[in-house]
Amino acid sequence: MAGAVPCHGPIDVAAGKATHHTRASIMRDPPGFLPRVERAGARAWALEVHALWKDLTRRVAPAVAARPDRHTLLPLPGRVVVPGSRFREVYYWDSYWVVRGLLVSKMYETAKDIVLNLVYLVEKYGFVLNGARSYYTNRSQPPLLSSMVLDIYMATGDMAFVRRVFPSLLKEHSFWMSEVHNVAIMDNHGRVHNLSRYQAMWNKPRPESATIDEEFASKLSTAAKEKFYHQVASTAETGWDFSSRWMRDSTDMTTLTTSYIIPVDLNTFILKMEQDIAFFAKLIGESTTSEIFSEASKARHNAIESVLWNADMEQWLDYWLPTDGNCQAVYQWKSNSQNRAIFASNFVPLWLNAQHSGLERFVDEAKSVRVMRSLQKSGLLQPAGIATSLSNTGQQWDFPNGWAPLQHLIVEGLLRSGSGEARELAEDIATRWVRTNYDAYKATGAMHEKYDVVTCGKSGGGGEYKPQTGFGWSNGVILSFLEEFGWPQDKEIDC
Repeated sequence: MAGAVPCHGPIDVAAGKATHHTRASIMRDPPGFLPRVERAGARAWALEVHALWKDLTRRVAPAVAARPDRHTLLPLPGRVVVPGSRFREVYYWDSYWVVRGLLVSKMYETAKDIVLNLVYLVEKYGFVLNGARSYYTNRSQPPLLSSMVLDIYMATGDMAFVRRVFPSLLKEHSFWMSEVHNVAIMDNHGRVHNLSRYQAMWNKPRPESATIDEEFASKLSTAAKEKFYHQVASTAETGWDFSSRWMRDSTDMTTLTTSYIIPVDLNTFILKMEQDIAFFAKLIGESTTSEIFSEASKARHNAIESVLWNADMEQWLDYWLPTDGNCQAVYQWKSNSQNRAIFASNFVPLWLNAQHSGLERFVDEAKSVRVMRSLQKSGLLQPAGIATSLSNTGQQWDFPNGWAPLQHLIVEGLLRSGSGEARELAEDIATRWVRTNYDAYKATGAMHEKYDVVTCGKSGGGGEYKPQTGFGWSNGVILSFLEEFGWPQDKEIDC
């Protein structure tokens, strides 16, 4: 059922909102906080970013659970950390970088609460929703729950926590393996590989952006409108809403064909999930499950290398499936179906180098260096960080915007590649990113959702809503970079 909208009935949408502030357990200067940040200005700013957690921490009001019919907000059991500004509820993939920042801030219990909220959603709906609203029950977001659990375990050694959440990780993996998301593709050697795609269970305007969706669809036929709405919701599931990456024509939003694309980053995240589950299963004594998931991760590794790797470009490329409507049980791989446009996501598999030091590296040092050279020649490296794409379309997940998650994924991958030169590049990119965040903060008094990487100190723009401040994942990545690299006394923090 390639590209078909799954047969689900309509999903009810309630109205309203209700969160209230809760005092996060936050120390002004936690013991052991950023010991290698020596420059006074950098440290003072880091403490201000750390203090932002108390502004972003909420509890869902009891009235939401008491009268769910009056609210779109979903009840959650623990404290939540919201991204900021218009985003007043939990978002799935944002939460990974929030957790990374909370761990730097030594706020371990708040980090666990975030994960337990997401686990609650898995147990209730079968997957982690895009966000904790009733109108997000038709889609997920980039799956990073197991990564949050791993990082918390590495920081705390809390085995009881791992045991508690482990069944939900298996349930989430099943969701991403279901026929809604799975694609079978045969390579030129006759081997069949299974990879995953984004595909929302929805074919109506998004309730949170219905006016915008209806305006774009206004000139389409009824059948074409349903297909377009399905693709818009599927693109929202990617987290990259919106980008030329998902369009057949980058000037026309109605050409979104996200559910016909096998994305590099999604499959990277699912391979990581499989590695994590294998690790946790071994940890808690479920050796058979550990072996099953270890084999699954190896199979996906082979699939990514066979279907998505491009040796000429030394990058991993999204693969575009045919959209002619013919459902195929197994697609035949074609070299010209790889999308040769350059996006930051083409380099995300490097991140697998950063994980599970006990495992073989995803790519060896020599290949990592070739990928690094490709990144250096790509045009994505800009004065203030890594651009999302090379196309300036006015969409927010395109040039000249840079986003905290993409900086972090690529920097961590370079850092752990085994190459000294790649480590230097990683630190250089992190330095550029820290400086642009710092200067923008000094100019505006806020951390921003995205940044214009052409100009140091400038926040990003574009997209279907005005730029937001706050901002959960930006805070988390800054704290992570400062922890990883420090900031020497003699190093300028300004642009």
